[in-house]
Amino acid sequence: MIRTRSRIPLLVSTMALVATAVGGCVYSEKERVVQTPPPPPTTVVAQVPADRVVTYPDGRWTLYGDGTAASPHYWVWVPAGAAPPPPPPLPRR
Repeated sequence: MIRTRSRIPLLVSTMALVATAVGGCVYSEKERVVQTPPPPPTTVVAQVPADRVVTYPDGRWTLYGDGTAASPHYWVWVPAGAAPPPPPPLPRR
């Protein structure tokens, strides 16, 4: 009877070792689908230009229109009324 009692722990530990070696490591990775929330609605802010007239010595640029599809912004050159200065003379060679 002493021999049977000493064999049981040996048999149990041997079976556990064999089951571990034969079974291997099982790992399953499940695919997760994560849905992103929809983007927030975009808000378009149209800014009115602070300066509608840009002045130069020989004239000015004036901005017209309100920036909509019916009346888009556009710049118009308004000369000062004086004739432009003559171009500088060509350099001599």
